[in-house]
Amino acid sequence: MPAPENQKSRRGKSALIAFLLLALLFPQVGASGYSMDSYSIYFEVQDGGTIKETVEVVLTAQEPVNQYIFTSDYPIENPEALVEINGQTIIANVSIKNVIGDINAVYVTFPELKPNDTARIRIIFYTRGLINEVNGKQQFSYYVKFPQKVGLFYVRLYIPQGYAVLSPIMPAISKLESTENSLILEWQREDVDEGDEFYFVVGFSSPKKETFDPRILFGLVGVAFVGGIYAGMLLSERRKPKPEALKSDEEKVIELLKEGPMLQSELVKRLGFSKAKVSILLREMEEKGLIVRVKEGRTYRVELAAGET
Repeated sequence: MPAPENQKSRRGKSALIAFLLLALLFPQVGASGYSMDSYSIYFEVQDGGTIKETVEVVLTAQEPVNQYIFTSDYPIENPEALVEINGQTIIANVSIKNVIGDINAVYVTFPELKPNDTARIRIIFYTRGLINEVNGKQQFSYYVKFPQKVGLFYVRLYIPQGYAVLSPIMPAISKLESTENSLILEWQREDVDEGDEFYFVVGFSSPKKETFDPRILFGLVGVAFVGGIYAGMLLSERRKPKPEALKSDEEKVIELLKEGPMLQSELVKRLGFSKAKVSILLREMEEKGLIVRVKEGRTYRVELAAGET
């Protein structure tokens, strides 16, 4: 599975590049030998910017398979894995190797699956590579692009009580609930196609000493949803959102383009964001009618749409 990409961290390479490199170095990554029934990710925000991440994959073998490889371009600490094969759970053998640059590969080895056997693989580890400080607040961001079809893609983010959830929240969440210890945000997508990509961003404050009423959080998310937060899940229904206040990132792009048309590669340098984030941001702005992009060589020439100057 390709690595997610953060907006402004050391993980400046795209997930697609990570996958292509691994496909060249390890042919079994490109030719998996299994279908992927579901791919679920659980993120638990902890103190000090640490996240406990659990990746759960349900796959069905199409040919003999005894290994699953998870790749990332963010730090992975203390990985362990459990594998359930035809109802029987075992502790899998786990090893981690640095492939190239910041790209890591976690190898999960288990007893060989025969064709039509089903396995549920659960990989658990800790990372500090998914939360950054942006404009004085904490921001969780995660990017993933799928190299094969997936029946169900599910993401759950646990934010401890005491934190205040702030904008941006993208994409629009599928479900929100509050427990005694956490606020839980959920996203779900069925029938994911090869090449589908997703970008998740959630802002939140540092822990507050005073008691925070969860109903305020529900209200915030409700307002954001009604206001038209449809961006992020790129292959969801493509409908033009209602006019809404510009996000701070969009304002930065517009301010730069007021200087005149600019290459997308130059915008990456001027904004200080990753290539993937700028590409996603410009695509959303183009869909809203804020900018126009014209193909020019290997990049795009970007300019403000008529009426935005």
